[in-house]
Amino acid sequence: MSNASMPSVSPLPQAGPGLVSAVVTGRADKWFFLDTAPAAAGADRALRAESCLVEPECGDTVLVCQGVAVGLTCVPYILAVLSRADAQHGVLALPGGARIRADAGALAFVASDIGLEGSRSVSMKAPQLDMTAAQGELKFNRLASTVGEFSASLGSVRTVAQAVTSTVGRLVQKATNSFRWTENLDESRAGRMRLQVAERFHLKSRHASVVAEGQVKIDAEKIDLG
Repeated sequence: MSNASMPSVSPLPQAGPGLVSAVVTGRADKWFFLDTAPAAAGADRALRAESCLVEPECGDTVLVCQGVAVGLTCVPYILAVLSRADAQHGVLALPGGARIRADAGALAFVASDIGLEGSRSVSMKAPQLDMTAAQGELKFNRLASTVGEFSASLGSVRTVAQAVTSTVGRLVQKATNSFRWTENLDESRAGRMRLQVAERFHLKSRHASVVAEGQVKIDAEKIDLG
C-alpha cells in the first residue's frame, strides 16, 4: 500500500493549564466555589494556591489556573485576587495557620506565638497602648522610665532588691495593718515629727535614751516610773 493512500494522523490535543477570571460565591473548608463567565467554561470550584497569600472572600474576583495536574487528577487553583468586594477588609493567610488581618485601617496578627526580634532596637509609639495577658515576664539589664501619672490596682506585691533609693515631694501612706522588720539600723531624720496614736502606745527596748537640747515635757493624768 502506498503512502498516498494512507490517511493522515494528527495527535490529539492535550488540555493544558488555562487562566480565567471568576467570582467567589462561597466556601467549604479549603474549596472555594466560583462563578465564571459562560464563554470561559471555567471550573465551579478551586483551591487557593500557596502563592496566593490574600485569602479570597465572597464577591472577590480571582484569577484561576485550570487543569493543574495533581497526581492523576486536574485541580484548578486560585492564583491571585484581582479585586476585592470589600476593599477595607483583607486577610493574609500564611503557612502554618498564621494570619495577618486588615480591617478599615486596623492591623491584627493572629498566630499561636508571635516574636519580635531586632538586631539593634524595637520601637513602639502610639497614643494608647493596651496589653492583656494571663502571665507576663519582663527582663532588663537596665530600665529607665518616665511616667507623668501612675495608677495601679494590685492583688499582692513582693519585691526583692539590694538597694532602694526614693526621692519624693510628698508621701502619703494608708494601711489597715503595717509590720516592719529591720535587722540592723533603722534611722529617721526629720525637721519636725509628730506621732499620734488613737489607743495604746507601747515602747520596749533593752536600752533607751531621750536627749533634748531644750525642754522635755511629759503630760498625763497619771505617770508611773519604775
